[in-house]
Parts: sequence; C-alpha cells; structure tokens
Amino acid sequence: MKTRKKILLGGLGALTPVIMNLLVIDLKVLADLTPFVLLGYIIRVVVLFYLGGLVAYLHKDEKSPVKLFELGIVAPALITALLNAAQVEAPKAPEPMDRTTSELLLPTAYAQVPQKEEIKNFALPKESRSEEFWRGLTGANPKRVWFVIVRSHRSLEDARKEAQEINQKGQGFKAELYATYGKDSSYEVVIGANLTYEEAQKLRQRAIAAGFPRETYLWTFPK
Repeated sequence: MKTRKKILLGGLGALTPVIMNLLVIDLKVLADLTPFVLLGYIIRVVVLFYLGGLVAYLHKDEKSPVKLFELGIVAPALITALLNAAQVEAPKAPEPMDRTTSELLLPTAYAQVPQKEEIKNFALPKESRSEEFWRGLTGANPKRVWFVIVRSHRSLEDARKEAQEINQKGQGFKAELYATYGKDSSYEVVIGANLTYEEAQKLRQRAIAAGFPRETYLWTFPK
C-alpha cells in the first residue's frame, strides 16, 4: 500500500473523534463563532489529522485499510478526551448561602428588561483575540463567570441605598446594581463581577471579614 494512502486512511480515522466531539461538545464552543475561534479550531483539526496520519505511517507493516483507519483514531481520540477532561471543573465546596445550585435549576431562556443606565445586566466577559483563538484550539470554557452578591432587593431604591452605603464606607469595595438574571422586578447589589471562582471566594471572605452580611453569596450563569 502506498504511503500516501496509509497517511490518508490514518488521517480520516483521526477525523472520527473530531466529528463526534463536534456533535456532542464543540457545538457549544463554536456557538459564539469568530474568525479567531474558527482559526484555532481549524488548527486543532489539522494537528489531529496529522497525528492520525503519522500513527498510520509508523505502522509500516500494516496493510489492512480498516486497521490503519482504526490506528488513526487512537491518538486524536486520546488528545480530544484529555482536552475535554481539562474543561471539567472540580466540584466546589458549597459556601454558606451560595445560591449557585438553586439558580442552575432556572430555565435557560431569559429576557432582560431594559433598565436605567445605572442597572447592569449579568453577562460573560468579552474575550480577547488570543482567548478566542485558545477557545477554538482547546475548547476552553471562560473562567471569569462568577459574581459576588451582597443581597437581593425587590425595590430599586433599597438596592441603590445599600450600594451607596457600601461605596461611601471606603473599605475598598465597589458596589454596583444588577438586574436579577431571568427576572425584571428585582435587583442585586454586586461587589465583584466576572471573577474566577477562587477570586470570588476570596472576595466574599474578605467582605464578610469587613462586616458584610454572611448571606453574601457567589453566583454564576446556569449551565
């Protein structure tokens, strides 16, 4: 069998885990597609195709097309599994009054009603071009998706009053008002936005040590 055909068979085998991963996982990664995300993803596919072809080429004595195809699957499947495993977050110890779990039970379709300029909406952080490329290359999920919330209020005036009191104390905390995610009639006093879990946890602990209510909790977007 010609070397070119062996490499092609191995490369085609390598595309099998790529296609399966695309259908199950990568569609979420590519949902917010940009040129840099696409570039990173294309490079990933090319590298995996190359590895599949290389494995098939190194088995010089193998002549069976089916076995060469199967050999091409092995290395890309392993690398794809490792990339996916790297995106699985370790279970986090629950914080007192941590509402993350309960919020995850909310429906995933939300509509934010426009608020006044001082009211912000919960949103994912804007990615840099390098972060977009890395997401396409590795399937990495954004990490800065945590918020530290002091309290929820039904009344905008109550939320505004608490935020002003926090900012006037001069303790190094900046309070901002957010519309509750998935609701249009309540407001959150937020002292930390778009943080990693570790950063949010440390900020909550520092806030409680400074006299904030122990009900101060961490929140992130529903899965």
